[in-house]
Amino acid sequence: MIKTNLKQIFIVGLGNPGQNYYKTPHSVGFMVVDEFAKRFDFPQFKMEPDGILTAKKEIDGANVILAKPQMFMNNSGKTLVKLFSFLKIKKIKSYPNLWVINDDLDIPLGKIKIAKNRGSAGHKGVQSIIDHLKTKNFVRFRIGIAPKASADKKIPSDKFVLKKITPKDQPMFAAAINTTTTALNYTLTNGIGRAMTEFNK
Repeated sequence: MIKTNLKQIFIVGLGNPGQNYYKTPHSVGFMVVDEFAKRFDFPQFKMEPDGILTAKKEIDGANVILAKPQMFMNNSGKTLVKLFSFLKIKKIKSYPNLWVINDDLDIPLGKIKIAKNRGSAGHKGVQSIIDHLKTKNFVRFRIGIAPKASADKKIPSDKFVLKKITPKDQPMFAAAINTTTTALNYTLTNGIGRAMTEFNK
């Protein structure tokens, strides 16, 4: 039973479009959304006129919309503005029903953090959303991708996030994707506050 008191919830995974970018740290948001759709038997994603892939399903009376922007990461906010305009959602000061999933180099690989009303911490996709919505008051599921190998730590961050996930790191990414998917479901049924207490450890 959903207890968020929200009738419409947007779960937006950030990433770069195209198969060349899919198995990279920067597109882990896409992977979470895909796993959530699979786990909860959503219909196939379809391309909206605004250039965003969506899948929709009613869960316990709430309309849950999964979204994967198909512009590059730095234009994530522009895509969301187009989606909200298409759905006739007016600009407001707070978006408690917008849950954004993004990679985060400040968090250890495999860990996740749930945040709300926070700055971008340098993430260009999140900053684009803040700039275009004119607010930072939305929920974020931050997935740690900080490199563990010393060789990876020497790679510039803008190169590392676009590097293919190695077989060695794959199990930790898979665990983080699974945990984030579980956290999304927990948030739907228990609310943001309890989810932050449960998963921000």
